[in-house]
Amino acid sequence: MAFGAATSRSFPRGAARFWGGAPLGRTYRTYVNTYRTYLHHQSQVDSVRTVRTLTERAWVIAENQQSRRSTLPKEEARRRYVEIGELVALEQIKKDSESLDDHSIAVGPFARLDANAVAARDGKTRGAISNLFGSQATFQAETMALALSAGDWVERIEYPAPADHPTADAWIDAVLAAESERGPVHGGEAAVDYGTLWALWLSAVPYGLWSERVSRPSMAEHVQLIERLEQALADALDHFGLALRADTTANDLACALAGMVEGVWLNQCLTNRHPSDPAEPIATVLHRSGRLIWRGAVEPAG
Repeated sequence: MAFGAATSRSFPRGAARFWGGAPLGRTYRTYVNTYRTYLHHQSQVDSVRTVRTLTERAWVIAENQQSRRSTLPKEEARRRYVEIGELVALEQIKKDSESLDDHSIAVGPFARLDANAVAARDGKTRGAISNLFGSQATFQAETMALALSAGDWVERIEYPAPADHPTADAWIDAVLAAESERGPVHGGEAAVDYGTLWALWLSAVPYGLWSERVSRPSMAEHVQLIERLEQALADALDHFGLALRADTTANDLACALAGMVEGVWLNQCLTNRHPSDPAEPIATVLHRSGRLIWRGAVEPAG
């Protein structure tokens, strides 16, 4: 017999009555039934409270989401996210630049350099590169390092000889024409020369904002170029009997010309025509700009 079904006959006579003479079994059943009713009622109350709480939380979440939802027009919202994307891209370059200084890794197009494709150009397989470099990553890093250090190309530059030109203007025109030809050519063939390597170097320039591994060899090459150009200018000034204007040095003139040349080279990457006068070739920009710098810096010696 279950304990809840016990009657007064189940207990001794002295215990037959309990709480004012009521039978113990009947009293227990009354207690249990009352407790069950209480639990049922309490569960309903708790359920109402839970539903109310969840509903209130849902309203709060909905209100917060509504407050965070963009109220900008679609085009403005698109532009906002694009601008945020620009910042994230720069932050990624900065992060990669820090890794670049800590480890010998490749970035930009060098990181996509395929050892299989390179080896195939020589009739070999990727194993040939792996045997020499140990891994594709090492090969990529060394290729990038060579492209960022073009000192050998700078040493090969031959500036026009002053003695081969009748006037100083004729000489500087020849120098400027040669600089234009030495630079990149929009739409030209992919070939290993100074102009195309210079354009390839541009892909690593953003990393130079934060990476010494990029900036150090690049600036060393630039200083090397300035020194070569400065010597060529000094020889021309001496040959044509010219002097620099007051407060101007040969280094000033070399820096101005080199900066102008590389600035025009940026345009040469993008077009073959004068940006403001399509009837003229892009070389005209470099020629006229260089002549202005030259004439503004020199005067007859006296």
